Amino acid sequence: MKKNYSPFKKGILTGFGFPGIGMSAAMFGFGVFAGEAGLDLYLTVGSLIVLWSMPGMVIFVSLYTVGTPIFLLFTTVLLANMRQFFLVLSGMTLMNIHSHKIPFISKLLWAHLISPTGWAELIKIKNEFQEKELLSFFRGLSLALITINTFTTIIGFKLYDILPTDIVSIPVFIMPLYITILMLRAVELYYRVAVVSGGIIGPILYPYIGDWSIIIGGLVGGTLGLLINYLLKKGKSNA
Repeated sequence: MKKNYSPFKKGILTGFGFPGIGMSAAMFGFGVFAGEAGLDLYLTVGSLIVLWSMPGMVIFVSLYTVGTPIFLLFTTVLLANMRQFFLVLSGMTLMNIHSHKIPFISKLLWAHLISPTGWAELIKIKNEFQEKELLSFFRGLSLALITINTFTTIIGFKLYDILPTDIVSIPVFIMPLYITILMLRAVELYYRVAVVSGGIIGPILYPYIGDWSIIIGGLVGGTLGLLINYLLKKGKSNA
């Protein structure tokens, strides 16, 4: 029999499930990476919570350890995280954050915690709860994700000196695989089409155009996903 959980409790259970396991595997690797780079534990955990983005965190550690000036460090990390601007905007709109009578600083906090994982789970759960309940779900999800990822980051940091150096490559391989699986679990078909087509096109183009294949694969995959979504909606409206 299906249990009816409150939105907040559902968020916590979701965060400690597949999303938490996927993120924490990568954060374990980040803990190893930060420990080997010479960061202390407080700075490692602080970068996790403040940056909350694997690319930004890896860039921060890499630049910090070579003594990069603070302005350049801040600017580089900021630009790396700017790629999530529209994702955050989409998540805040999905939760209709302006309808909640909460302080502006609280809105900034929830916007900060919207990651690809949180956004994908909001997309997946949006039809199970009313719009006004999605923020409560996201609060539970965020609490669970912060807890499990902080814990696994600390474990990775503590174990870095006894683990093989190859373990540092975990963030490189786990995150793309995890995000791919996450998108394939999305409800809407065009997300799946975008991920699959982009994942096929990128490797095919890489031998010819190098790193540009990532950008081209993303643009073509996203365009195909939107085109198929448009054609499906048009077909339903004409039926």
